[in-house]
Amino acid sequence: MSDQVDAGLPVGEEAAVPLPPPSVGEQLAAGRLAQGLTVADVAQTLKLGARQVEALESGNWRALPGNTFIRGFVRNYARLLGLDAASLMAALDTVLEKPASVLTPPPSHRGAMPRMGGKESRRDRLVVMAGGALVALAALLYFLAPSDLSGLRDSAQRLLNSLARHETPAAPPAEPAEPAFPPGATPQQIINPQATATEEAAAEPPATAMATANAPITAAPASPKASPAAAGEGQLRLVVDKESWIEVRDRDNRLLLSQRLPAGGEQTLAGAPPLSLAVGYAPGVRLTWKGKAVDLTPYTKGDVARLVLE
Repeated sequence: MSDQVDAGLPVGEEAAVPLPPPSVGEQLAAGRLAQGLTVADVAQTLKLGARQVEALESGNWRALPGNTFIRGFVRNYARLLGLDAASLMAALDTVLEKPASVLTPPPSHRGAMPRMGGKESRRDRLVVMAGGALVALAALLYFLAPSDLSGLRDSAQRLLNSLARHETPAAPPAEPAEPAFPPGATPQQIINPQATATEEAAAEPPATAMATANAPITAAPASPKASPAAAGEGQLRLVVDKESWIEVRDRDNRLLLSQRLPAGGEQTLAGAPPLSLAVGYAPGVRLTWKGKAVDLTPYTKGDVARLVLE
């Protein structure tokens, strides 16, 4: 009957029901209260947020980063309170343990295993065979025709070099720098040419004195009936295509000409040979001595030509 009670129990007393053990969070909260700590104290000591401490004590594991971080938080919390970390970790493992059914992939994710002899298998075989044929062909070309390949490479390189030469415009030749001082000139002659010419004229006999240092200088005729070139003297003609400094001295080292002649200028001199010439820019000057053209190239170093006319 439903009103009957067990004979082994005293009448009027009910069987005692065992209480479940406290959870991990409850044990942590009880330990904190026992030591008189607040949530803020624990959060500051463990370098956690207050909400994370509250989640640990309430067992709200979803509010925490993950199982690995939860185990570390609980272990540090237990050590702070002086609790048995091993028992708390064992209890925590049972709480965080996931059922096996969750780890099983859903039926929709299952794929059919490839069957031998299908279209995919035939396609794979074709790809493997094509790759092997390409490798064999490359090896055959490498071993049987190395000279042909090297010749083809040399021909291609020559073609590229010729195209580069045709396409790259030749750089225009740089105009030579004009010398700072005229050849054979001294700084005194540059600073005061009139005084230098006067000193040279004073040192010479009166009959052969020069007019000025800057004007074309010729020897004075012996008499009004004498020819432009005295006996034993040769005639020198200079045609200037590009501006150049020119200096001419006779056999007695007398200065016949020392000045910068502009482009398009022309100068004729007569003096007793041998004449010593210095041309500042030889490519821009044409020279005629005794009616014959003189090539300045053999006497040119850089752009300056120095020569002696006999």
